[in-house]
Formats: sequence, C-alpha cells, structure tokens
Amino acid sequence: MSETTFLAAKVLLLEHDPVHYASLLEFCENLGLITVPRAAADALDALKQHKDLGGVLLAEDLHEDGSDSLPLAIALHRQRPELPIFLRRTSSRPLTDDEARAVTHPWPSGDMAALRELIDHSLFGLRYPTTLVGGVVELSCNAIRSMFPNAEVVAEPPYVVHDRIIYGQVSTLIALESTWCRGYMMLQTEEGALRQGMAQGMGYEGVGGDLGFRELNNLLGETTNLVWGAFKNRYIPPEAFANQQTQVPIVINHEQKYISFGSQDPQLCIRYLLTDPRRPRQPPVTIVQRFIFNLLFVPEAFVEFSAGNSTAATGELEFF
Repeated sequence: MSETTFLAAKVLLLEHDPVHYASLLEFCENLGLITVPRAAADALDALKQHKDLGGVLLAEDLHEDGSDSLPLAIALHRQRPELPIFLRRTSSRPLTDDEARAVTHPWPSGDMAALRELIDHSLFGLRYPTTLVGGVVELSCNAIRSMFPNAEVVAEPPYVVHDRIIYGQVSTLIALESTWCRGYMMLQTEEGALRQGMAQGMGYEGVGGDLGFRELNNLLGETTNLVWGAFKNRYIPPEAFANQQTQVPIVINHEQKYISFGSQDPQLCIRYLLTDPRRPRQPPVTIVQRFIFNLLFVPEAFVEFSAGNSTAATGELEFF
C-alpha cells in the first residue's frame, strides 16, 4: 500500500510566551507546518495578507495587560470563519457561546498530544497518497508546458488549505469523478499577469499579449482540459464511476472573491510559477491549482487502482 503523507500547511502563530513559542515552532517544524508568527496587533492584517492559511495557533493570555485574547479570536473568526483556531487555554473559565463558535479547537496549555490530535483531525483530515500528489504535479507541469512552450514551469511544494478565497480574476472548474473520488479541480490566475506572460512570448509562436479576456479565459480553460485529460487517463478506471451521486451547492460570492464547495475538508493546493528564461527579472505568472474532493475521497481505492491498472491502455482515442 502506498505511503500517505502530511502535506505542508501554513498557520498563523500568535504566541507571546518564549517557552511555548519555542515549543510550538518545534512542533510545527516536525509536522511540516509553516508558521507565520505575528503580534496581536498585526493578526487581522495577516489574514488579509496570507490567503492560503490552514489555521491559527492562538494563546489565550496573548495580551500583556491581563485581558484574554477571546475578543481577538472572535474577530479572526468573523473575518475568516473557515479557518480553525487552536486556542492554548490558560484559564479554566467556560467559553461563552460566541467564543465557542469562534474557538472550535481549544487545548490545555502544554498538552502537545492534545494539540497533535486536533491538528491531525482538522488540518490533515484527508490523507493524500504521495504517489497521487507526485503524479498530479508531474502531469500538471507537462500540461502547462504544452500550453506555454516557451515558459519555464516550476511547481512549489504542495500544501493543504482551509480558506475559500479565489486567487486572481480568472478561474476554471472541472468535475472529477471515479470510484475513489468525486469533486472538482480548479485552476486560478491573475488576468493581467497572464496577459503579460503571453506578451512576453510564453505561448505558441505568433500568440502575443493583445488577447481579450475571452481568449485568456479559453487559454486557461484549455490548460484545465489538458490536466483533466491526463488525470483521467492516469487515475480513473475507464469502466468505473462513483456510486454515490449526491450533490451539494457550490456558493460563489464575486464581491468577496469567495467560493465554497459545502465541505470543511482541507483542499490539496499546488502553485505553479511560469517564468521567461530570457527575462529573469520579470515577475512570474502564477497558476494556482486546487483539488476539492468534497463528495467522495477513498485513497485506499486509489492505491489499488494506481498500483494495478494506471498504465493499462484502453485502446480508445479521446478528444478534449
């Protein structure tokens, strides 16, 4: 059976005590968590700056004036309700209803085993097989390179996110369905950066930067289609489909750049950086990929299929 992995996740660290701060840094490093340390005064701004957070580590006695940090927890929850807040309790007073809604993961100060259990359940609720993650990165890089033949494509280390914030102005969404998964894949990018990249000549010969938004939409759509086709051929048995046909509403708020798939499970996220080797100082074009297995995810079934039949030819010719 293939090894499953804890993927990196980024957490906002709000801790003032030197001993606990050092302990939490070591704890996060051992788990592969990326910490973003901030002072209490900068916490809300950090949420705006970092859209790809997985959670918040917050000390109850964060304020030096003796007041607790529960009002801050409520403010954090109001701004980003999808982020789990792990509160290091330093008092025994019961939480109010509003505080309990904001702080869904309190843990006793110093009890790292309790924190680990909460982290395992919340941040790493889905275990992604390493062969799946590596394969997804490989086939996605190949698809992006085929659409942007003059660009250098590099994938950053995969990680998991809880946020529901849309990156950029152009997004695509395509359904994934098999015996072991049901959900969606998204590609997202900034329209201006994509247009600039095409103007630099990252695409095919003769395709420049005088593209309208419809052409840019089609460009990302074709890239999505290539990734989907490669994913389908590699990981989905041609004769099998999921038995569960339940659906959940997808909520999109354009004003807030927010999209929800009706699930609190962490999403697999990969960022691809496209650079022009001839213009090393030019900012890269970033394409953000997300896998949202909100309807079904059975990694054990994936392991069985990928180990036995992933390279089997179907004999069919497919057009996308």
